[in-house]
Amino acid sequence: MSTISVAPSNQSLRCYYRVAVLAIALTALLCLFWFASRYPQLLSKSRHVGDDVATMAYGKAAFVVEATAPWWQKIIYGSLNWLDSMKIGMSFGVACGAVLHTILKYYPLKIGDNLYLNSLKGALIGAPMGVCANCAVPIACGVTRGNGRVEVALGFLFSSPNFNPIVIMMSVTALPMPMVIAKYTVLLLVIVFVVPGLISFLERRKPFRQLVVNDSGGACSVPLDHNTCNDRLGAVCCELGMEFLRNVWMLLKPTIVIMLLMSVVSATLLEFIPWERLLANPTPGTLFVTSLLSTFMPIPIGLDVMFAAVLLKKGIAHEFVMLFAMTLGTFSIVPSIFLWREVSKRLSVSLFMFFVLAGWGLSLLF
Repeated sequence: MSTISVAPSNQSLRCYYRVAVLAIALTALLCLFWFASRYPQLLSKSRHVGDDVATMAYGKAAFVVEATAPWWQKIIYGSLNWLDSMKIGMSFGVACGAVLHTILKYYPLKIGDNLYLNSLKGALIGAPMGVCANCAVPIACGVTRGNGRVEVALGFLFSSPNFNPIVIMMSVTALPMPMVIAKYTVLLLVIVFVVPGLISFLERRKPFRQLVVNDSGGACSVPLDHNTCNDRLGAVCCELGMEFLRNVWMLLKPTIVIMLLMSVVSATLLEFIPWERLLANPTPGTLFVTSLLSTFMPIPIGLDVMFAAVLLKKGIAHEFVMLFAMTLGTFSIVPSIFLWREVSKRLSVSLFMFFVLAGWGLSLLF
């Protein structure tokens, strides 16, 4: 009597070497970032909400400069402090973006054509990630360059720094509840309606390159043919490793340039903008200028809540507290550059000005 074997053959296991290696790599990267860095850091920030922060661009000064130092020295030290505050998050962003680009090359996802639902899916993925709007850019870039959907990338980008559970907890405990409700109402509207609505409107004139995805290849673009299933584990790891390194380099080159440039720009704005005079005079004009500067400023995750809490504690006008809570860290010039270069100049300008006007409008209400 013949025996039927139910155990998978060695050859059939080889068909899934790629998906197993990619899944293990992504899981290991996420665990390392979450448990060794990001969540311990966020928990530490939550315990110090209300304490003074070094500046509105970085919370702690690794390189201290005297108040009497010349302006050029303050800009150099400020640039180094900004880079120090971003180094872990941006390193993770580049690595995660490269992994996602690699995964989407081999296994492009079918997520449907509903822009509104896709944006929400990206937001649900982004909420636990815990990266700032700047460090989310390489991840979003990995998604779009891997033929992912732009609205998914933007849902992720807006959700990650704002809808993280610890950041929400910090906001609720540190800020007046009307401000928290106003901020998160606007953010929900952005994710659910503004992002997909803008994409749908702008695409009527010219489709975005990243939205033209070939779905004819099925759920998996790697054909499980004889040659693929005969690949050895070492060869698969070498192939994926080389692809990953190519994607890292592709993301790292523009990231380094943008980070160096933004570090100098941020430090220059901190040095030369008369912040004390701006914050002492909550007129519609000064509120608009402040909203423009705050939306521009790239900062680490959670610093928006900490800075707004410091302003509230010091008795600064509620208009400015609401303004910074809404605009600082929610968007910045870094994702604007990403959208400008990778997707659409019109989308970049539209979203940037939306947050400038949203922060300005909410400040007038408070």
